[in-house]
Amino acid sequence: MYLRPAFHQTDPTAIRALIHSNPFAQIVTTGPRGMEASHIPVLLVEQGDDFVLAAHFAAGNPQCAAIGDGADALLIFSGAHAYISPGWYETQPSVPTWDFAAVHVYGPLVAITDHAAIATDIQGLAAYDPHRFDVMHLASGYRERMFAGIRAFRMNPTRVEGQWKMSQNRSQTDRRRVIAALRGQGDELSTKTAAMIQETLLAGADS
Repeated sequence: MYLRPAFHQTDPTAIRALIHSNPFAQIVTTGPRGMEASHIPVLLVEQGDDFVLAAHFAAGNPQCAAIGDGADALLIFSGAHAYISPGWYETQPSVPTWDFAAVHVYGPLVAITDHAAIATDIQGLAAYDPHRFDVMHLASGYRERMFAGIRAFRMNPTRVEGQWKMSQNRSQTDRRRVIAALRGQGDELSTKTAAMIQETLLAGADS
């Protein structure tokens, strides 16, 4: 990711929070077929001061070949984002831009074959289920067929990059005007983006 100093996010707590809040990621791998990508849910598993990422492919997905090949894969997590109109700025002339938050995590994919470990990771992904899905309540035969139909893995991060492009390169007046305009739009993404701009505004209040 092209990391600009004004936007570079290095706070591990903020990075973990974005992954937790946006667990549906894009995974990119390279291999004999070239570059390939899939969209998958990902579970962040805390390991002391570090973390690993747990996920799985459908067994028929050609990207399964990347599991255990030793090469780094890339997981992309996207957070709040919004179009920013130059008409919201006091400073003119200006041009449109897009504010966003994103995390890129690189690392090799390690195969998980132990069924108890796979069940634990799947149960972690089901934390969002309003009906409290429990993988261990499935009939054992059905559960084993489900396990046979996926290829589970974990990623051990070798590099983590975060970027919060939240109008930090604008004046405080411009940033406050952007916050107000986004809140005025009323949709969820605009509101979330406004909140993140507000957080960066408060963090840099003494600058």
